[in-house]
Amino acid sequence: PLETCGCVASMDKVNEHLTVWGTFQAPHAVRTVASLISGIPEHKIRIVSPDIGGGFGNKVGVYPGYICSIVASIVLGVPVKWIEDRIENLTATAFARDYHMKGEIAATGDGRITGLRCRVIADHGAFDACADPTKFPAGFFNICTGSYDIPVAHLTVDGVYTNKAPGGVAYRCSFRVTEASYFIERMIDVLARKLDMDPAELRMKNFIAKDQFPYSSALGWEYDSGDYHGAMEKALKAVDYDGLRAEQKANREAFARGETRRLMGIGVAFFTEIVGAGPIKNCDILGLGMFDSCEIRVHPTGSAIARLGTISQGQGHATTFAQILATEIGLPASQITVEEGDTDTAPYGLGTYGSRSTPVAGAATAMAGRKIRAKAQMIAAYLLEVHEDDLEWSVDRFQVKGTPERFKTMAELAFAAYNNVPPGMEPGLEAVSYYDPPNMTYPFGAYVCVVDVDVDTGVTDIRRFYALDDCGTRINPMIIEGQVHGGLTEALGIAMGQEIAYDEIGNVGGSSLLDYFLPTAVETPAWETDYTVTPSPHHPIGAKGVGESPNVGGVSAFSNAVNDAFAHLGLTHTQMPHDHWRVWKTAEKLGLTA
Repeated sequence: PLETCGCVASMDKVNEHLTVWGTFQAPHAVRTVASLISGIPEHKIRIVSPDIGGGFGNKVGVYPGYICSIVASIVLGVPVKWIEDRIENLTATAFARDYHMKGEIAATGDGRITGLRCRVIADHGAFDACADPTKFPAGFFNICTGSYDIPVAHLTVDGVYTNKAPGGVAYRCSFRVTEASYFIERMIDVLARKLDMDPAELRMKNFIAKDQFPYSSALGWEYDSGDYHGAMEKALKAVDYDGLRAEQKANREAFARGETRRLMGIGVAFFTEIVGAGPIKNCDILGLGMFDSCEIRVHPTGSAIARLGTISQGQGHATTFAQILATEIGLPASQITVEEGDTDTAPYGLGTYGSRSTPVAGAATAMAGRKIRAKAQMIAAYLLEVHEDDLEWSVDRFQVKGTPERFKTMAELAFAAYNNVPPGMEPGLEAVSYYDPPNMTYPFGAYVCVVDVDVDTGVTDIRRFYALDDCGTRINPMIIEGQVHGGLTEALGIAMGQEIAYDEIGNVGGSSLLDYFLPTAVETPAWETDYTVTPSPHHPIGAKGVGESPNVGGVSAFSNAVNDAFAHLGLTHTQMPHDHWRVWKTAEKLGLTA
């Protein structure tokens, strides 16, 4: 993230109250850790996290700098500030994706996959700083069977310690799902080359069918819903896939005749992500169940405030959660305030990461809203002198069935809740919901990337990128579009240039943005976005989450495109990042450079 990690700790020795302001993705978890380490009772610690300038998983963990500032303030009795500079951020902040993956895939001659094996060496740096669920020290890498109906799979992950900065923090990938997706999507492409099949055709042959959902994968996950064939068919039609392959054939023939020095590559990728961590039965961090929460208070004048255990970092929570509530309780979104990030006022929650905000906190919001509406229905029945079952909900009001002219609006019921409730009912209109999801949610997507590679310079131009995402029920299309654009841009950076490199004595070689690839408008193509809608059957509003999906699917799409450009020359695989030098070296090894 552009904003580095940092905090200000202030210990009030008179009241024995500690306040910490910082860019935290999980404020309540930080409070619990601070209490455990300092011995200060949790109710005397206040953590305040504003709408932070980007997190991407990087700010979930509790860094030593946080603890040092807290201890210093306790000892000195004055506020103490700690904040990283850019060199410290790129050198010492927890890394992601230092995974070394080796796979084997078995298939019949006609392309039906029969088995998958994967061995991973995970570099965790000098010590384990994972913000992973306790039961999943390798994150959710066991989603590595992807979108395919693979009957048998085996996975081993060995964590190793090195003299690098701590690793293991996901970077916009929901606990190692980007790595898992990259693994299976590269394996599928390699298999397609070995079988002399089209990569899209091989994927279609092995997709989980729509009528197989809910689907239990070979490695233990239960996928909630999906229409993979429909999504891929829509994507291939949208980009004129057959036309692209015909153009590529002509390009290769022209290259062989010496008429061009550029090779065209087409990257196809299909991903299934696992988000919405998560069910307490199998997800916790530091022993804290990964539920989330929402507290709603409706005021007499018909406005409302909702407090949540998440924290926004650019996802538009104030808009999305207000829209969910507006639908559930019938008040205008403009009359609903969403408040997050202050542990003194917000109910306990596990924060924002892993695309869990809408799947978990959004569900809590909907459930709390339904509690509000249920109480309002009882008040409406009392005021209209009918039975509750004689009322029906319509947008912003309860009306009598068969006589819609008899109704009470939610604004009227809000006022009545404070002065005219049924006998025996407590006044007021408030509700709290703690939501423990019954399962993860499984968004998916089909991506197609078209590149042109200059074999003499290694420069790769992204000519076209089409991204189809299915995130279940779509709450705010504009926010979804922004999330997809941002995730694809980060995927571009990861696939095409980002690397923390070390010299022979262990110094970090890319510790500034002069050396570390940060995509700008110059390098970023115009994204073409599309969607299908397959609601999650177990989520209260059918939403699945979308924040990390474009990163998960985008990385393998870029990599597949670069590899595809050289595939006809015998290349099986070349590693990321696909910067100019590495691409040029690939061309050189194939004897293509001048």
